[in-house]
Amino acid sequence: MSAVAIGEAPRKAVRNAVIGLITLAMFTGTATRYVLSPVQELVRLDLGLSDNQMALLQGMAIALPTALISIPIGRLVDRTNRTRLLIILALVCAAGSLLTVVAHNFITAFVARMLVCAAVVAAQPAALSLVSDVTDARQRGRVITLTSLGQALGGTMAYVLAGPLLRWLPTVVPIGSGLATLAPWRLVQLAFAAAVLVASAALLFMREPVRREAGAALGDNLHAALRELWRYRKFLLPLFGGMMTVGMADAAASVWAVPVLTRTFHQTPADFGTWMGLLMLGSNVVGAVIGGTTADFAQRKRGRGGALLGAVLGAALSIPAALFPVMPDVTWFAVLMGVLLTSGACVNIAATSAMMVILPNELRGICMSLLVAVMGLAAFGVAPLLVSLTTQAFAHGADVAISLACVGLVTSLLGTVSFISAMRVAAHPAAN
Repeated sequence: MSAVAIGEAPRKAVRNAVIGLITLAMFTGTATRYVLSPVQELVRLDLGLSDNQMALLQGMAIALPTALISIPIGRLVDRTNRTRLLIILALVCAAGSLLTVVAHNFITAFVARMLVCAAVVAAQPAALSLVSDVTDARQRGRVITLTSLGQALGGTMAYVLAGPLLRWLPTVVPIGSGLATLAPWRLVQLAFAAAVLVASAALLFMREPVRREAGAALGDNLHAALRELWRYRKFLLPLFGGMMTVGMADAAASVWAVPVLTRTFHQTPADFGTWMGLLMLGSNVVGAVIGGTTADFAQRKRGRGGALLGAVLGAALSIPAALFPVMPDVTWFAVLMGVLLTSGACVNIAATSAMMVILPNELRGICMSLLVAVMGLAAFGVAPLLVSLTTQAFAHGADVAISLACVGLVTSLLGTVSFISAMRVAAHPAAN
């Protein structure tokens, strides 16, 4: 197979090849990141962890490395070969998944999760930057939607495959081999690590595209880049606030939905894996399509500020949807959770598209990295732990449903207000 390079094939063929390889990498990486979620109650029992430890494992393990490496990764995205960077991150993700297989205490599991989650989250700015350079601005919202659908499908397959793999893998492992001694959830981790290695090999066939839409040359001066980014603060601060708070609602839901289903509705991964996986896929597909098409359409009709219309509507819709944990049955639980996930996907695509349109090329990587750091600390570092601590404070025992609903309501409301403010600023000529 020949390498993909700008100039070796018609632009449309090159674009499709680059987007396909990036989507494959994000698909496998996201699947590896999320595969622990449907089996997290099995992990908790196997390792003897508390709810707070699980919140740290599923939340802070993402937030800490993300915050530490976000700016360096952003500068690497803006200055170095992004294709090679994606390959390195894929290998780190695989290494973290393999370490999860052999983890037998909280510390080892925490380090393993840090490697997996940091690699996947850090890959997003590089992927978005690459996609932006092979597409025109008027098509960017829809193409970003496609790569996001790859991530959504990865998360979905993690849920759909977890239950069947838990039953099937132990039956095909040779008796007497070292693998036969592994718990089923560890075998699932091993299978997903192998998938990431395959995707990293596929990236070897992609070359770096030519950077487009460059603004003022900032060179290697990080201070100059941050100073230039500060000029957009009236737009970026409320935008970051909206994505952070809506992200908190989504992150809390992603961590605690499975425990609610297990403890309140007495379901197992085999019971909820398929329908939750399909729910995640459908919600992310619908939300991403609405967010991307709304961003492109509203931008043409209402100017650059209109690109955030989908974010405002999505954040507002997530307010009532945050009540999904306290629904009386699984059906209503699934309906409202689907609305919440749809709203979150719409918000993410619309807000990201607006950022990619308004900011010049050499600021996109550093801006996305700062956003990832802020969202990582707030959404994954704070929100899941906030739910478990609130549950303890109000003496709810093992019932996290009420606390989860309260956190979702407050953060969704704050997100709606923030996006309205950002849209007003973006519509002003000074913000452009």
